[in-house]
Amino acid sequence: MVRITLDMVRKRTEHNEGHVSTLEELSLHQQDIERIEHLHRWCPRLRILYLQGNLIPKIENVGRLRDLEYLNLALNNLERVEGLSRCESLRKLDLTANFIIDLTSLTSLQDLPCLAELHMTGNPCTSYRGYRAWVICVLPGLEELDGARVTRSERLRVLQEFSEAAATVTVDQELAMEKRSKERENCECEMENSDEEDEENDEKWWKDASSHTPETRVAMHRRLVRQRDRQNTSRTPHEDVRKQLREVRLFTADGRPLNVNAAKLTFQLTEDEESNCFVLEVNTYRHLDASLVTCNVEPWYVRVTVKGKVLQLVMLEEVRPGQATAQRSQVTGHLVVKMPKLAPPRFPSSASKPEKIMPVTRSSAFSSSASNFVRPSSPEPRETSRQKEQQSRYSSVWLGYVRVRLG
Repeated sequence: MVRITLDMVRKRTEHNEGHVSTLEELSLHQQDIERIEHLHRWCPRLRILYLQGNLIPKIENVGRLRDLEYLNLALNNLERVEGLSRCESLRKLDLTANFIIDLTSLTSLQDLPCLAELHMTGNPCTSYRGYRAWVICVLPGLEELDGARVTRSERLRVLQEFSEAAATVTVDQELAMEKRSKERENCECEMENSDEEDEENDEKWWKDASSHTPETRVAMHRRLVRQRDRQNTSRTPHEDVRKQLREVRLFTADGRPLNVNAAKLTFQLTEDEESNCFVLEVNTYRHLDASLVTCNVEPWYVRVTVKGKVLQLVMLEEVRPGQATAQRSQVTGHLVVKMPKLAPPRFPSSASKPEKIMPVTRSSAFSSSASNFVRPSSPEPRETSRQKEQQSRYSSVWLGYVRVRLG
């Protein structure tokens, strides 16, 4: 039996920041709940309550929800309408696809001044002769019944037919109740004779035709739960093997670290020569909580763990873990890890100046003396236009380049 618990309610309060006492809307549909309880104490301010698709046989413990405006109990095991006479704010009630036979139980809704919309489609009582006329007369405040508007002319007409409709409804209801009592007895006999634990009997039960009753719905639910438990039990050893196969190896047998990206994260590992460090940028989600991200820098590898999944990268050079820094961008959420190298830079800072490429003429390119590479200190004579013209002709053939490092 599935019961309503505080944890179940709290899991559905994300839209209310996890506060249960001030909750105004709650959805507990398709949870196999068999009883309504505790909601009037935990959520006294409820305005909208969804309980469709459960196994609830009786409406109870909702009378203290004075602010309740919409109650959805479709696809349950209800056989009569009760327990709602004190829900003075109730405006919409959905009882679709239940097993309501006692149509006269709707008289308990006469004290609800705000009730304007009622859905009874799929219940046995909707097949009674004079059903719609009887309901409209008993609940004069209804504006919509089973999805159809109640017009003024229809209301005047059914008032004239109420006596006839009441008589036919009474007869049909008595017949339906007799049929229901027989179905209940047959279901009890079948449950006593059937072995629910036997798998062969279980398969036969699913193949045979069954009656549409609350007991059948409960039996179907229990058999489905047992089948699910059997499948989980039989699947347990295989799952253990899969877990062993999926274990991530971070080191080799001799202790060397491995490159691992079990988290499937996008990253960029670059080398900053000016700062003499490695820079790792991991593309993490912007709204990911910082408590779910951990970073561990070791001399020869860096490990980033996101939600329990590992990204490990091996460094080409040894780094200084004590001087490493890790920061997250507030704009993109990316994680940036800077890891200074242990070894000094390859080139001194003075030798890191840019090189200059200088053009030389034909005479300097083929000179046998190294002194020709140095510009003379004395000023050169001014060249004539004819000399410049000749020099440009020769430079197109003999022009060369020599790299000179400025120091």
